[in-house]
Amino acid sequence: MTVTSGQARSRREIVMDAFRAEFVKLLTLPALCLTALGTWGAALVLDAAFVAAAKQGRGDATSALDLGLASTGYLQAGFIVLGVLAATSEYGGGQIRTSLTSMPRRIELQLVKALALALAAVPVAAVTVAAGVVIAQLAPVDLTAPMDGRRTAQAAAGAIAYLVLTTLIASSLATVARRSLPAVAVLLGYYFIVGPYVRDHMGYAAYLPDTAGRGMWLSAGAETSTSLGRWEGSLLVLAWTLVALATAAVVFERRDA
Repeated sequence: MTVTSGQARSRREIVMDAFRAEFVKLLTLPALCLTALGTWGAALVLDAAFVAAAKQGRGDATSALDLGLASTGYLQAGFIVLGVLAATSEYGGGQIRTSLTSMPRRIELQLVKALALALAAVPVAAVTVAAGVVIAQLAPVDLTAPMDGRRTAQAAAGAIAYLVLTTLIASSLATVARRSLPAVAVLLGYYFIVGPYVRDHMGYAAYLPDTAGRGMWLSAGAETSTSLGRWEGSLLVLAWTLVALATAAVVFERRDA
């Protein structure tokens, strides 16, 4: 059956309405707002701590850029929680049934949710990364390599992209689990316990999302033997994200709400 332009236009309107609804819902969820504020607060504390350590000659940072992005690996915890809460908030009060009523095509709904979450996570990640870069640039610390505008922009963009993609991975796992605590426990356990252990002991860790992602924001001098380059790491983390999103979409489509 041929679809008329009016029908196609109506379908686009349905998708756009669903996207707007999901985006507004994310912006108005108190738990997500508190998570974003908590992440920004933690960023200020950690950035100040890294600067203080650098002033005392401690820490691994050899450039202002490394110092400004040193907290990224720790602050990803906030984005993991952000992704989990964005997904599981739908199931606490049965909101998912309302969403399915307005947009019953589950795959499309899941894609709209992912796009809305990514768009909402970008400014949170941008402020988080910018805080570290600005504090490092203004800090009276004598480091061997000053900030270079082009390299700083590339590394900051990589850090922002990594945090947004990590948010989507966390949201995907939470969609499968449908419960906040198990999803947060598994993700934090992997990113902060299993991942670092594997990175230090096994060569294949370079292809796991947390280690591959380090190449997206670490400067060339700070990369370890298990880190990929910026482009390789970016493509690999993107691939992990797409696999996670596809898995969540398939599970969401096949099971009861």
